Amino acid sequence: MGEHGRATAPIAAPPGGAAADASRPETPLEESRYNHYEANPVPWWVSVVWVSFFVFGVLYLITNLVGG
Repeated sequence: MGEHGRATAPIAAPPGGAAADASRPETPLEESRYNHYEANPVPWWVSVVWVSFFVFGVLYLITNLVGG
């Protein structure tokens, strides 16, 4: 971890370029090369929590509407 609890990552600058080039988002880092960013997938247990929440909610509504 870096200063103030933030994770530090290496600066990605083109070969032979200055490190300040990496802080300019409007310019590509390397010509004719695509920069692929991978998304962070949601863990499986987060989906289980959401499904459980909705199933419990529907069952709660059904039992309270029918039991009235």
